[in-house]
Amino acid sequence: MRLRASARYIALAGVIAIAAVACGSNNNSGSNGSPTGNNAGSPPAAGAPHSGGNIVIGAEQWPQCLNPVTDCASASWYLYTIQEFVFPRLGQWTAKTEQGPSALTTEVPSLDNQGITQSPFSVTWHLQPNAVWSDGTPITCDDVDFTWKAIMNTTGTYSTYGYDGTGEAAGVTKVECPDPQTVKLDFNKIFVDWFDLFGGATSFILEKSQFSSVPGFPDKPDLKGQMTDSVPFSGGPWMVKSWSQDQAVLVRNPKYWGKKTYLDQVTFVPREDQPTEVSSILSGDVDAIFPQPSNVPFSDQFGNNPNVKSVGGNGNFVEALWFQLNSAPLTDLKVRQAFSYAVDRQAVIQGVIALNNPSAQVNNCGLWIPGQGPWCSDPGAFAQYTYNPDKAAQLLTSAGYKDDRANSGFFLDKNGKPLTITISTTAGNVRRATTVSLLQQKALAAGINIQIHTYVPTDLFSNIAPQGQFQVALYAQGPIIDPDVSSTFSCNQIPTKANNFSGANWDHWCNQQADSIMHQAGQELDSTKRAQLTQQLQVLMAQDLPMLPLDTLPNIAA
Repeated sequence: MRLRASARYIALAGVIAIAAVACGSNNNSGSNGSPTGNNAGSPPAAGAPHSGGNIVIGAEQWPQCLNPVTDCASASWYLYTIQEFVFPRLGQWTAKTEQGPSALTTEVPSLDNQGITQSPFSVTWHLQPNAVWSDGTPITCDDVDFTWKAIMNTTGTYSTYGYDGTGEAAGVTKVECPDPQTVKLDFNKIFVDWFDLFGGATSFILEKSQFSSVPGFPDKPDLKGQMTDSVPFSGGPWMVKSWSQDQAVLVRNPKYWGKKTYLDQVTFVPREDQPTEVSSILSGDVDAIFPQPSNVPFSDQFGNNPNVKSVGGNGNFVEALWFQLNSAPLTDLKVRQAFSYAVDRQAVIQGVIALNNPSAQVNNCGLWIPGQGPWCSDPGAFAQYTYNPDKAAQLLTSAGYKDDRANSGFFLDKNGKPLTITISTTAGNVRRATTVSLLQQKALAAGINIQIHTYVPTDLFSNIAPQGQFQVALYAQGPIIDPDVSSTFSCNQIPTKANNFSGANWDHWCNQQADSIMHQAGQELDSTKRAQLTQQLQVLMAQDLPMLPLDTLPNIAA
């Protein structure tokens, strides 16, 4: 799974919530059933959680480094293992997907409390006066200002979307610090996704004093090469005790001013292929996992082990086929259209997703989730792409390919070679391997030869995809609630060698009309008008096909 550079979502604190539940069990055991002790000093009241103990959680992805500014930490599990619990943030989303203050801030800015001004557009946050870093020094507006400058000036920064107000796109032009506990963000124009800057879904705040030796400090700090394998500070409930390619160990932050953690320690270990992940929970090698949907029902895999409990629910990651528009033959719109008619998305739902989510349906909304907000029209702009190999064949013929299905079984290109399209996806993911297998079988009727190439997730999301080295990629992107997709599809977010592959538009889709709509939507505070703009954008996406949505991934925990 891939993190959106700017997204609104329900924090997957369920990963740590599992830890609290496990710690509240009667025997308070560790990963191998051995006692870990109860630091509370006396038995807790009935139903109350225990204090103390350790837990081991299996992680499906592993980042290349711990630097949240660069794309080396773009794997989604970096958020769930480190960022969510170590870095402070201004705002955070509640379990009801409502904007809420974090432990760092006093309230969410609004027009009513004068925290937001419309003209000129600005947002003012107030920090808790008792908020401190793990070294005991106060968290102040200077730290927010430094974080903004680091995002803007770091070589290979993941995305400057919303932080860069120097061009036509809306963004921050200045961070003002009237006093240490007041943060005023000035914008060049209205930016409706302001809540996700320095917090919200996937952002953060850095401790300025920890980077005094970096190039460009303090005005143009370049954090490339920083935080490769350690984060020497914390403004959250946990601290990074150690991190390697084998495990991440978090311990309680004794200076944290907010709600204290129940556990003493949480250890994350990589279990990047699902068979290993499942066997680890069945054997007790780990205490909890958060697996992606499998190609078989988890109830079948866990049903015979009374020590394993699993729960599921609707997720907020959209899984899709992502087309690289600068990679032949996907440069040809007719080929993208033919491919979209040649793959059977309904077969993927029935054969894979419905096994763990019986109510699953094909997602025809693009990079949005059906039923979540007013952003998608019914039935969705991508509903036209139903399985139709005859229509795919017609499109390929009109694109100049030779129909040789009667002999070789494929359409042939101008060099007489079968039309071959490779889907790149994550290694060890049996669900995605099954998905590609289903797509391969159905595409044969349209004369398209689909192949698969798998990569370790960190390589796919930190190297291959950002550099555009794929034809079609299969992965999930999220977390998604807000309709703004500018960071994913704006022309100025295309990563290139010239910009050190900075930007999240890995598909290289650039449509000026779509850009205009995204910019309008990004400044529209009226949700009804914004929904209309979003639906117009979906129509353009369905026409140009930078991606073809498949499904909404369910959330599963065991």
